[in-house]
Amino acid sequence: MKKIFNNIASLGLLLGLGAITGCSPEKFDTVDPNAIPEASDINVTVTVDPETNEYTLTLNNPGYYPVWTIHTSPTKQDISTRPVYKGIITAAGTYQVEVRMGNRNGVSKGSKVVEINIENTLVDYTPYMRRLTNGDSKTWMFAADLPGHLGCGEPGSDGLGWWSAAPHDKEGVGMYENRFIFADNGESASGKYTYDPGTSGTIYVNTGITSLPPYSDVNPGDGVDYQAPAQLNETTFQLVTEGTDMFLVFPKGTLLGYLPFNQAYDNPKFKVHSISNDNIELSIDNGEIAWHYILGLEGDPKFTGFKYDSEFNMWRTANVSVGAFYYAPGWAQIADPEYTVTDNGYTVSLPAATSDQWQAQMPLITDISANTATNYDFSVVLNSSTDHPGVTVKLTQDGDDGNFLFEERVQLKAYEDFVFYKSDLPGIDAATLKLVLDFGGNAENTEITISNIVLKDHANDDGTVLPAEKPEEPESPVTWVDDANLWTAATYTTEFWYAPGWAQIADPEFTESGKDFTVSLPEATTDQWQAQVKLHSDVTTSAEKQYDFRIVMNSTTDHPGVTVKLVLSGGGDNDNVFYMAERVQLTAYDDCEFKWVNMPGIDMDKVSLVLDFGGCAANTVVNVSKIHLQEHHE
Repeated sequence: MKKIFNNIASLGLLLGLGAITGCSPEKFDTVDPNAIPEASDINVTVTVDPETNEYTLTLNNPGYYPVWTIHTSPTKQDISTRPVYKGIITAAGTYQVEVRMGNRNGVSKGSKVVEINIENTLVDYTPYMRRLTNGDSKTWMFAADLPGHLGCGEPGSDGLGWWSAAPHDKEGVGMYENRFIFADNGESASGKYTYDPGTSGTIYVNTGITSLPPYSDVNPGDGVDYQAPAQLNETTFQLVTEGTDMFLVFPKGTLLGYLPFNQAYDNPKFKVHSISNDNIELSIDNGEIAWHYILGLEGDPKFTGFKYDSEFNMWRTANVSVGAFYYAPGWAQIADPEYTVTDNGYTVSLPAATSDQWQAQMPLITDISANTATNYDFSVVLNSSTDHPGVTVKLTQDGDDGNFLFEERVQLKAYEDFVFYKSDLPGIDAATLKLVLDFGGNAENTEITISNIVLKDHANDDGTVLPAEKPEEPESPVTWVDDANLWTAATYTTEFWYAPGWAQIADPEFTESGKDFTVSLPEATTDQWQAQVKLHSDVTTSAEKQYDFRIVMNSTTDHPGVTVKLVLSGGGDNDNVFYMAERVQLTAYDDCEFKWVNMPGIDMDKVSLVLDFGGCAANTVVNVSKIHLQEHHE
């Protein structure tokens, strides 16, 4: 197994690693010794599940990584750099965790000490047995969709510091076909175990195993891990405690999907880091190296986008350059964010928070052309170190932002991969394409990973199976009561911001008919927020109630996305207090009814309705009617 060290030299020095080799990014920004984290800023949460003695350590500093040193006895410690670390301590007591914090500039000189308080000594393995077997029989497999489902690291660590498998990193070597079946036998700490090599009929073996027949008999001796024939094996397993650790122990010769060294065959004893209903995290350590395993439930693999390594992926072979950033918190441009180029994408560090869309733009300019005779498939995987309310993904013609294949916003949860994809997209005529990723709305110290970008001709099948479409959720029950419409009796003032190319011009013509109105937009706009119509009303709402909202719009031209935002009046910080901020696509001359039903109430002394027509074509006229805001009625 090849060891890979991705830009962790400072961490390697901290852990006392040997010589380090690495994947050199195409861009290194100057390390700033003044930006090394301070130990006083470290913010950690410690939680303990009293039923299982499983603890969780979480670093709450976005954009940084921790170095955990967990002292589980006076002579033993565990080390990890995972942002969220799970472990099990079997004996009651108080255990110290020394935490240091790092970023690209280095690791804090000082540390912070937190404590894990274990109230009870673990004597009942029933909760773990229930999760392993479901009280009957449960089939597990490698969690191929998770990073780190196989990895290796320093002895005494969780086995991920030297190398960590990316999702589906080991396709085609038989590992993902293996099955591990845990079954209940009526005992509280033991059960039945079946190893099934599955359709591959093989076990994946480390190249260093040269004297373990019959597996080593097929070692090609080329320094690469290899597949060896394996047989179905029915045996047993036990959960045991040694010191403060819990282990999953099998009889000699039992297999668990990867053979890292001889000791894993002679004495297959795996330290248990976590067992949930969906995942098992284990490590095995021979004193020279620790290996990490993550198992998941049998079932359809998680969709990870179109195949990045496919011969049909035009992005992989294209010339791609990072264009000029636009990083402007509060619309005041600052220095470009730092980024590195990885094997299959980019990592971007955003130290300053932004509040609005388009305040943190990153353009990726290619030499890929497109045409209207071709339909396309596209996918990209995004991962953020913080929750993000909406990253914009836009694939457009370079030099003409109005000629694009798509423009969408996606919400990200911290440390969770989000797979954005489009299938069978109608093409556009474009000499060269540009992918714009906008991180506007990010929290401070956010790190975004962009990976596995794929663009291909839809007619070329790369074998990807798209996820099944989710059935449409039934409409929430609502009755629209005219007498309950708060907007009917409302009074409001209007405000406009009409700025094609961000240069404000005269307000658009605004014609009212009762509470309906028409907006005439003679000049085209290209971006969101360039054609804002604001109705500042005297309507109040309460956090103690629920609300329904409805509006109907009809445009004389197609519109890619009108923004509808029901927000607290006043601007500034109030812009972040809102019921919804959704974009609605309009088809020329078709009524579009937008509804938001049974909304949890917000305390607002004055409610503004903001409609933004940014992105409109020239000579667009939009009729807005049937505005309805009421306390929820089913």
